[in-house]
Amino acid sequence: MTAHPGRRLVTVSILLAVTAAALTACGRAGQRPTTPPATATTGVAGTTAPVEADDDGDDGAQPDTSAAPDPAALDVITAFATAWTRPDLDQQHWYTGVARYAAPAYAAELATVDPAMGPATRITGPPTVTSATTDAVVAAVGTDAGPITITCVRYDSRWLVVDVQPPEPPAGAMS
Repeated sequence: MTAHPGRRLVTVSILLAVTAAALTACGRAGQRPTTPPATATTGVAGTTAPVEADDDGDDGAQPDTSAAPDPAALDVITAFATAWTRPDLDQQHWYTGVARYAAPAYAAELATVDPAMGPATRITGPPTVTSATTDAVVAAVGTDAGPITITCVRYDSRWLVVDVQPPEPPAGAMS
């Protein structure tokens, strides 16, 4: 017996809708990575851009906008900063050091970074939290070249880095 083409289209459409709903539900249950609220991170240097909320009046469950930073997130931020500030390493060894603390998509971006271009050679202090929620922590870490800002998010059951902003070049420096 041959299926009617219209019926097959309806079946595929229903299957896609059910799959999308299931993935959305998993995302709300904390099974997928989250990013800090109201921004989206792009690029290796991690520029951020505002994200506009839709106007339907129901944006779903809102994340906790203020929370004490999870010590495990601060440990990851410190370890990542320590690995990041190693311009003396060849790219493969540097990448191995930073990738273990990075979310998969960000780790893929870090694979293209030349560590010799990094101005910092060591961290100079513990992270200073600039914002924290139950799902994201942003902290500045002092380095011998100026502070770097690291964003760490809860990714499944682990904290992983999704962005680092390198130190600003000194005023008057040529780019």
